[in-house]
This record gives sequence, C-alpha cells and structure tokens, in this order.
Amino acid sequence: PTPPQTPHTPARRRRRGIHDAMADRPVEELSVKELKEVIRAAGLSAVGITEKAELRSKAREARARLETAKTPTPGVGDDAHPWRPRYDAYNGATPGDAELAVILLHGIGASAEDLVPLGAALAARMPHRTMLVACPGAPSESAWWPLNPQEWMMRAMQGETGLAQMIRDEPPGLAACRPDGAALVEHVRKRAGGRATLVLGGFSQGAMTATDIALHLDTDAADGILHVSGAPLVVDDWNRRLRDAATKPRVYVSHGRNDFLLPFAVSGWTQTLFRNAGCDVTYAPHDGAHDVGPIDPAVAFLEATVAAKQQQQQQQHRRWEQDDDDPPRGRRRPPPQRESSSSSSSS
Repeated sequence: PTPPQTPHTPARRRRRGIHDAMADRPVEELSVKELKEVIRAAGLSAVGITEKAELRSKAREARARLETAKTPTPGVGDDAHPWRPRYDAYNGATPGDAELAVILLHGIGASAEDLVPLGAALAARMPHRTMLVACPGAPSESAWWPLNPQEWMMRAMQGETGLAQMIRDEPPGLAACRPDGAALVEHVRKRAGGRATLVLGGFSQGAMTATDIALHLDTDAADGILHVSGAPLVVDDWNRRLRDAATKPRVYVSHGRNDFLLPFAVSGWTQTLFRNAGCDVTYAPHDGAHDVGPIDPAVAFLEATVAAKQQQQQQQHRRWEQDDDDPPRGRRRPPPQRESSSSSSSS
C-alpha cells in the first residue's frame, strides 16, 4: 500500500504557511519578525543574531533550504547491486555528505517504488536534515523470500501458540538475503558518507527482512531499525545476537491494532524482545490496519537517532583528542561533526 502523506505538525505547518505567503517578497522587504519566521520555517535558529543584515543573510539560507526540500534530487537507480535500489537525495544532500541515510524494504507483492513516498514524506518533515533514502526491490516475484500470508492468518486463528512456532523457524530464503543486505548497507554508506546516521527499515515482510539484516551485520552496525507492520523472526537467533552486540540499535516498532494479516499481538513480542535486550525502543501502535500509520512518531525517532549518533561521534573525538593518539586498530575515526542547525532550533 502507498504510505499516507501526513501533514506537518501544527507549528511547522503554520510557519510554512507564513513563509509561502511571503515567498514572492524580496528578503529586503521583510520585517524582523517576518525574517525570523522564515528562518524558523526551515528549522534554523535566529538566536544570537542582532543585526538585520545578518537576519537577511540567514533568511536567504532558509529560503534555499525550503526550496531544496520541495525539489529532491530525482531518483537514481543502481544496477551494480542485485536489488537495484533507487536512491533519492533530499534537503540538499550531496554524494558523500548526508546526515541521515534510510534504507526502506517494501512488503510482499510491492516494488521499490512503493516506499518512495514514505521516504519523501519523512524528508519533508525534516527539512534541516540532509538525507539519502534507498529503496531496493526484492530479488524475485516481489518477495524477499517465500511467504504465504494465508499461513500466517491460519496460525493466527490458532492463537498465540501457532504464531509462536512460526517466529522461531527460519523461513527458506531468509539467510540468502543477508549477504546482499550487507552489501547494500556498504553501498549506502559510501553514497551517504562516513558521518551519516544509518537506519534500516521496511514495511511488513520488508520490516522483518531489514531487521534480520541489521542484526547480522558484522561491522558498521545500523544505528537504528524501522520495523513497520512486521513480525519477529528467528527470535532465538535475534536474542543471541542482541545479547552479544557491543552496541545496541535504537528501534522503532509500529503496528495497526486492526491488522488482520499480521496480528497486532506480534508487535508486542517484537518490542519486548528488543527492550529485554537493552535497546532504546519507540513503540507506536495505531488504530489502522496493515498499513504504515502516522509518521509523526517515526520522524521523532529518526531525529533522536541522528542526535544520539552525533553525540556519540563527538564523545569519540574528545576521547581521542585527550589521548593524543591514533584511533585503536580496526576502528575508524569518525569525520568531524558540523554543528547541526536543529540542535539550536527554537521551533
């Protein structure tokens, strides 16, 4: 299903409306109050700016950001990877210089194009974040591995006992996705750059597959997981890998209470599995069915994940500067962090 294009929050929507009303007027004609509104609409801050000339300069930067957010870089395909992902750059992201990289795997019977609107909606809600979205396509017959939805529904009718067995067995073809998924992560990291926060996610079967890939990465683990309308799989293996992981991913779990394809109860199992492993979990149930649901909680999760990654990188830099030594063998020094405009935003 095509993800819904949810509106902006009331405050951001109001500011964008004010900005659009002033869009045809030159910056030089705007009052101080209007200049500040334009700046805030782009997620920037006017704190500490006292001269009107500086406010005008900041407002020009804000307008450029807002226009860039409206016109993303057209999708570019990648035939070098077997899943032929489509890449879309938003909010001024350039090769090797994105703050956030999101990989979205579609559900069964869909295609790479189906989650492009979701990526665009997420980026539009974060105009201050340079963002790269990768939407790959399943290797065969619009499925990541063979899955029979009717079997899940029949097991659900049997109660939790039937479903509990299914989430312990490894589906045929799941293991084959892991090396291709790891290669895709490497592709995305190169395109996004070393400072990017990486989030792996998907919808329905894509959520299950993305989560499994994230937990099987040997190096450069994902910073976050978006698990939307999915279910846990091979839970004994996931539990073991989470227990042994040096760094726990942040996890977002969303599910509709009226989902008759993958019962709502499985989302509770998913979030409990990650919480018990010590992960920071955002659980966002909603009143929908087998769909994406509201994206406000997902946007908040992505913002928090980027902030956590940047704070971690800054702490690493401080430690290495104090030691005045090279990074430990086998670890790469993260690139210097540019001050994020969102950290000082007054929105």
